[in-house]
Order: sequence, then structure tokens, then C-alpha cells
Amino acid sequence: MKNLRQLHLYLGCIFAPMIIYFSLSGAWQVFRFNNVPKDEAPSLLNSFFHELSKPHTNSTMPGANPKADRSAAFNWISFLMAFGLVLTTVLGLMIAFQYSKSRKRILFCIGMGIILPIILLLVR
Repeated sequence: MKNLRQLHLYLGCIFAPMIIYFSLSGAWQVFRFNNVPKDEAPSLLNSFFHELSKPHTNSTMPGANPKADRSAAFNWISFLMAFGLVLTTVLGLMIAFQYSKSRKRILFCIGMGIILPIILLLVR
């Protein structure tokens, strides 16, 4: 179990900056803060979020041409980050089951993590 905890720790630390970035840029994209209006001048805030979204949406640096400057290497590290997030989450669940006094509570929380988003998708 000590090796699992260390693997969880190191993978979490390696992927934490990208997970934070993708989470934040995904969050502002949900509310379309990064959309630049086509028929009017974009606000400074729209332009800011639009440029910061480029790694997430186009695999490019802010200010780069999204068609010419795409980074295949960034796509691969993003894929590895997603896989690392899944792996560290599974390791975290294993650790939770190992160290929790109540497995029923862990299962309840996992169930809520599945059911709650489904319910919220149905709310209009």
C-alpha cells in the first residue's frame, strides 16, 4: 500500500499543474467566456479567455496560429495527463477503501458522484 500511495503522490504532483489548467479553462469555456463575437469587437476579457483557451482547444500557445502551429507533443502529454488523472483517481479510491472505517460511506459518495451529475443534466 505504501508503493500505491507514493505512486499516487508522484503522479498527482506531475499532472497537477495541467489538471488545474484544464479544469479552469474548461470551466470558463462552459460559460463561453472565451467566445469572441464575430460581428463586434471582442472585449478585453473575451480576448484574454480566448487566448488562454488555445492550449486546451487548439494545442497551441496563446497568440499562435491554430492551423499552422498545432503541437502533437502537447496532444500526447494531454492524453497522458488524462490517463494519469484516471489512474491517480483509481489509486485514490483504492486508498480510500483501504483506510476508511466505513466502506458503505465510500460507496455512497461514489454513487452520488455518478448520480448527481446525471440529475443535474436533467434539470432545465
